[in-house]
This record gives sequence, structure tokens and C-alpha cells, in this order.
Amino acid sequence: MPDASDKIRSFIEKMIRWVPGYTGYAEKESRRNTDKLLRIHLAGKLEESKTAFDSFVSSLSQKPEALDLLNSSGSVTKLLEKVIDRLKLADYGYAGFFDSQKIMEPQLDALYKFDQDLAVAITAIRNKVNTLTPDQASLASLLADLQAFDATLNARHEAISETKAV
Repeated sequence: MPDASDKIRSFIEKMIRWVPGYTGYAEKESRRNTDKLLRIHLAGKLEESKTAFDSFVSSLSQKPEALDLLNSSGSVTKLLEKVIDRLKLADYGYAGFFDSQKIMEPQLDALYKFDQDLAVAITAIRNKVNTLTPDQASLASLLADLQAFDATLNARHEAISETKAV
């Protein structure tokens, strides 16, 4: 026999079906939460790469012949920290129910494509960090990948800003 909470839940579910547009809103709100969780996950993966890179830099400081690489390593560290913070704080991919500016499905799908590209880039960055050699060329290559990643974050932010301006 259903208890009182089951009856209340059933009543609320029926009421929700009567509110025009609520079902679509709930789906979009779920996508918004998923977007946030994805970005936090991606930032965590980059933090793992930063930890590995910090270990690499620490090993460089032990080798007198590699001390000239520390300056380049500092640039990589700063950019890694920047993109990690940007990922954690990136705009949501969907405006809330009562926001005056809405992001429509095609724009939301484009944002997911950006996030997918970011995930692929993070895998490449992680692989590069894990196979770093103590030379300028490998550090420069990693820095270039991070700059491309940062540019993708810029493009994602611009896409959200343009959508919100509409």
C-alpha cells in the first residue's frame, strides 16, 4: 500500500505535467548540472596533469644541466593553473528557467561540442606531460597545446556570450 510520501510524489508529478514547458526546463536544468559536473571532472584531470608536471619540474631542479628549462616550466605551470581555474569557473551551458536570456538547443549542442573537444585536448595534454623529456622542444610543444586549449576555452566563452546577447 502506498504511503503518504508516495501519494505526494505522485501528485507533484501530475502537477508538473500540467505546467507548460516544465518538462523541457527540467531536462535543460539536468543538462546544466551535467555540464558543470563535466567541467569539474575535466578540471580534475588537468589537476592530475599539473601534479605530474610539478614532479617533472622538481626533477629538473635536481639536474644542474636542466636549470635553464625552469623558466619555460614556469610558463607551463602558470598556463596550466589558469586553464584549470577557467574550467572550474566557466559559464554554464544553459540559462536558468527565470533568466531573461535563454540558450537554445543548437547552441547548447555546440557548447557540448566544445566540451568534447576540451576532453580530447586534455587527454593529449596528459599524454604529453607523462612522456615529457627535459628539453626546450617538448616544453614548447606542451605550452603550445595549453595555448590551443586556452583558445578553445575563449571560443567557448565567446559562444556563450554571443548566445546570451541574442
